[in-house]
Amino acid sequence: MTSSIMTKLGSAVPACVFALFLPLAAQEKPGNPVELRLLAFQPDLATADAFIQDPAATAKTAPVKAPVKSYLNHEFVTVILTTKQLAVTAKGDHDSLTRTGELLGEATLPEGVHSAILLFLPAAPDGKARCRILVIDDSKRAFPAGSFRVTNLSPEPVRIVLEDKTYQFKPGEVQLITDAPVRAGNQSGMKAFAFQDNSWQRIGTGIWPHPGKNRVLQVLFSSPATNQVQLRAYDDIPPREPTAKKPR
Repeated sequence: MTSSIMTKLGSAVPACVFALFLPLAAQEKPGNPVELRLLAFQPDLATADAFIQDPAATAKTAPVKAPVKSYLNHEFVTVILTTKQLAVTAKGDHDSLTRTGELLGEATLPEGVHSAILLFLPAAPDGKARCRILVIDDSKRAFPAGSFRVTNLSPEPVRIVLEDKTYQFKPGEVQLITDAPVRAGNQSGMKAFAFQDNSWQRIGTGIWPHPGKNRVLQVLFSSPATNQVQLRAYDDIPPREPTAKKPR
């Protein structure tokens, strides 16, 4: 019946109507929207010239410009991806994916992530991209209000003591602290230790103000200059629900 309808109507029917009768496999695959914020681990990795691309898309698909900032705020970009993979380039054309020196980084989004922070880290020694990208799910479920999200990127076990409560972090471990004990002033006394040279060595002390309705990213890493474990914090805004919806 479909064939006879198309024959009778002929060229009088717009091409978009004929697309309704095509098998699903012949139609363009819908993409999945994801909301992204790009964060530089250190100031020299920040750049206004960054473009998010879908490596699986055609060359006609326009990349999305998204600056890599040295801080987090409410601003995000929405990108449509046909797969879970994305690339970030220094130029806004498809060929920059393969031109030497123009690939800033690549990442694969975990299943079910529709809103994320892309943390740009220094490049691996043998990497083809300028940076490594760590994907951080910043949804309400994964990163709720009032929490610290601590990631241990160092090769050493780390121990963080907030007031009288101890948190242990294996190398590569990510842990969410949602119940940090506080003292007067709604803040926590902090002491941090790394297991180096067969003993626990103090790597830092300070005060962690409670995030309240906001959130804080804490990243443990090994300094290339000193080979010592250090801690770096990034204040974030309250969580929100992604506004982008998956096409039906």
